[in-house]
Amino acid sequence: MRSIRRLIGVAALAAAPVAGLSLYAAPAAVAHDQLVASTPEDGDTVSTPLTAIELVYSNSISAEFTQVAVTGADGTEYQDGDPDVVGDTVTQAVRQLPDGAYTIAWRVVSSDGHPIDGVIEFTVTGAGPADPASTPAETPSEPPSASASTPAEQPSDDATPAAGSSSSDDDGGLGSTATVLLIAGGALVVAVLAFVAAGGRRRGAPEDTDS
Repeated sequence: MRSIRRLIGVAALAAAPVAGLSLYAAPAAVAHDQLVASTPEDGDTVSTPLTAIELVYSNSISAEFTQVAVTGADGTEYQDGDPDVVGDTVTQAVRQLPDGAYTIAWRVVSSDGHPIDGVIEFTVTGAGPADPASTPAETPSEPPSASASTPAEQPSDDATPAAGSSSSDDDGGLGSTATVLLIAGGALVVAVLAFVAAGGRRRGAPEDTDS
């Protein structure tokens, strides 16, 4: 009996470490994936230009449901396009970040099928104000059409008579009328003179016969 008890005791002692390891590993096997690293990290102060956010998880991440939003203190979002997922790493491009406080809100689906999310806060200093080229530009108002902005084309001098051209035409008409009147008056004077001369000859003819 004693030998049997000793064998049982030895077996129990040998099995104890294995049981302990299995209990320790079981929660880790069923636990959700976790964010293990980020650039920038939570609470960081960034003084160099930042072009992308990087998130590293404890396991591979599905790209289908991955979401990353980078928001400034005024509510403006700075993420540029969709996140890029390669294995356990998620990279999110961002537009130029001016000085200020920012929040990274991420949401992914864990390898066990459960969604997980979190928030990272960081600050940017020394970057200066936002570059106008990196911020959404306002839609310019429609420029006025060429017909509205360009004065109406003035008619050429050939198409439009000059101010004095009408009077010159009138003067030409008056000149021609005066010429006709002068010719008619001259003809009338010649006719009168001829008539007077003819009458004088008729009066002088009898006197010549009497003598």
